[in-house]
Amino acid sequence: MSLRFFCVTQVEHHPRVAKYAMENHSLREENRRLRLLEPVKRAQEVDAQTIAMLEKAFFEVSGTEKVEKNQVVDLSGQQAFSPKAAKEPHSLANTEKLKAQLLQTQTELNNSKQEYEEYKELTRKRQLELESELQSLQKANLNLENLLEATKVCKRQEVSQLNKIHAETLKIITTPTKTYQLWSRSAPKLSPEMGSLGSAHTQNSSRFDNDILNEPLPPEMNEQAFEAISEELRIVQEQMSALQVKLDEEEHKNLKLQQRIDKLEHHSTQVQELFSSERADWTQQQQEHLSQLSGLEKQLQDTQTKNDFLKSEVHDLRVVLHSADKELSSVKLEYSSFKESQEKELSDLSERHLHVQLQLENVRLENEKLLESKACLQDSYENLQEVMKYEIDQLSKNLQNCKKENETLKSDLNNLMELFEAEKERNNKLLLQFEEDKENSSKEILDVLEAVRQEKQKEMAKCEQQMAKVQRLEESLCATEKVIHSLEKSRDADKEAVANLRSQVQELRASVCEKTETIDTLQQELKDVTCKYNSALGDKEESKVLIKRQEVEILDLKETLRLRIISEDIERDMLCEDLAHATEQLNMLTEASKKHSGLLQSAQEELTRKEAMIQELQHQLNQKKEEVEQKKNEYNFKMRQLGHVMDSAAEYPQSPKTPPHFQTHLAKLLETQEQEIEDGRASKISLQRLVTKLNEDREIKNAEILRMKEQLSEMENLRLDAQQLREENWLLQGQLDDIRKHKDGRCETAAAAPRAGPRPAWV
Repeated sequence: MSLRFFCVTQVEHHPRVAKYAMENHSLREENRRLRLLEPVKRAQEVDAQTIAMLEKAFFEVSGTEKVEKNQVVDLSGQQAFSPKAAKEPHSLANTEKLKAQLLQTQTELNNSKQEYEEYKELTRKRQLELESELQSLQKANLNLENLLEATKVCKRQEVSQLNKIHAETLKIITTPTKTYQLWSRSAPKLSPEMGSLGSAHTQNSSRFDNDILNEPLPPEMNEQAFEAISEELRIVQEQMSALQVKLDEEEHKNLKLQQRIDKLEHHSTQVQELFSSERADWTQQQQEHLSQLSGLEKQLQDTQTKNDFLKSEVHDLRVVLHSADKELSSVKLEYSSFKESQEKELSDLSERHLHVQLQLENVRLENEKLLESKACLQDSYENLQEVMKYEIDQLSKNLQNCKKENETLKSDLNNLMELFEAEKERNNKLLLQFEEDKENSSKEILDVLEAVRQEKQKEMAKCEQQMAKVQRLEESLCATEKVIHSLEKSRDADKEAVANLRSQVQELRASVCEKTETIDTLQQELKDVTCKYNSALGDKEESKVLIKRQEVEILDLKETLRLRIISEDIERDMLCEDLAHATEQLNMLTEASKKHSGLLQSAQEELTRKEAMIQELQHQLNQKKEEVEQKKNEYNFKMRQLGHVMDSAAEYPQSPKTPPHFQTHLAKLLETQEQEIEDGRASKISLQRLVTKLNEDREIKNAEILRMKEQLSEMENLRLDAQQLREENWLLQGQLDDIRKHKDGRCETAAAAPRAGPRPAWV
């Protein structure tokens, strides 16, 4: 026990526990302050008013429900379907709301599906275009890499050839030629005009053959020969550079054309794959639609047979109902004479009975309200007592803790004051000793004084802290005393409220006793009324037995009629569902046909574009053919000029000697030009092949377009057939509605027949 008490005291004196208690107290004060605010009070009043209104409405509804139950129990013979009629408007409104919400969600779902499909198609088209562009760019990159490698190799070869030519020219210039004298005339230049001067030169050459060989070569002739060779080389180099520029342009154009052709080939393959997949889908959909149409035709035949059978049954039911109507009219006449005699007595008894029941209900409700108010007041009183006890205990604990802390602080203060006085005395003694021993040990005394001063300052700071703590505790004591005073005031107010509640409870008890006495008197009167009522009911039981037999027969007829109507409604709903399914399929077919028409239009547009591309490529081919022919003509002309030059050189050995390697250079140049011409021919052949391929693709796509048009015509025929089936379904539905209306009218007349007479007095 001592250990437990010690643990409890330790927990109570713990600073965290005290902190939590203070926080709890502050939160409770804030809660009270918030409850006392005007908006909170208003909200509580509004809540109380709404609760009262809801309770009143609940009691009224419960009272009306009880009255209706009693009336239903009393009037169970003729008003068997009245609760359904009361619930019908609520159920109809709820179903309409749910249908509207369902339609809205369906429309939103359809819109989202359409948007998703459109986005899917756009992304698919974009992906196809990007893939085709990527493949064309990859091919172009490969071609460019190959061209770069070829150009590098050509440049290396050209550099090596130029180096060789340069070395040979240096050798030719440096090596001395054979010394012979020329005839005193200017040497003709190596030019294209050499062929025209060849004939005149041959006439004079025979006379000077022997003399020229013996003459020395003048330097002017060497210079003229070198100038002629250099001019020829310069002309050939310019022509080569122009040809190289043209070749580069043509290669650039060929690359662009190759990129376009690759892109078109990839796009055509993708379009062909799409067409094949869509063709397979269309065939599957056609098969499904044909199977669905056959199923719908079978269902139509079944519904027609069922309708014929139902018509025969309806005719039989009409005959039975006509005979039942005649029997009911005879029974009504007998029953009306019996009912008029007993209506007056029953009306009086029922009015008195209802009056007594209403009084009893009112008294019972008042009694229940009083009991509920009493229980609420008792609960509130107990809650207030518990709250008061809890708060008083907490405040007493807080007071004890504060007192203990004050006592400890006072004892600490006394101890500190004693220490302070002792230190003062010690300081005085030290000062005296300091004055005596000032001359002997000044340094040691100064150190001691400084240490004493520091200790004194520390003790003074501790004293100030303790004084501040004492002031805080005194302030907290004052605050707790104020809280205790306010709690005592609230306790007095609660006691007064409890006394008022007790007086109210006593008054309510007195009123309850008075009301119990009135209830007893009313119960005695009710017993008398029930005795009279039972005697009247005994007389009417004999008449009930006769009427029940006829009611059982009528109910059997109604059951059979109701079952027939339900079966017809179910069949009609099934037909409506089949019709809705067929309409949905037809809508899907129309949407699919629209999509295919759009795809056809896009394919036709692509075909027109490709035809335009083919025409452009053919035009470019023709241009290249013309350029190649021009180059051929230029090449033939140059070859003729070179042939004339070579013939003149062979016929006239007295002409200035050309360098020994000039013919090899000319042969190399001719070989390079021949290779370029062969490359142009190869590019021309490849372009012709591409054009033929594109023409074949165009023919294939035209054939596919014709097939798609045939499929569209077939789809149109299917749509017309489905429309005819829809019209037939509408006609059948109209016939079913007419039959149902006719049956409903007959049922209403049959149901209204037993209710036509006045209400019996025994109900």
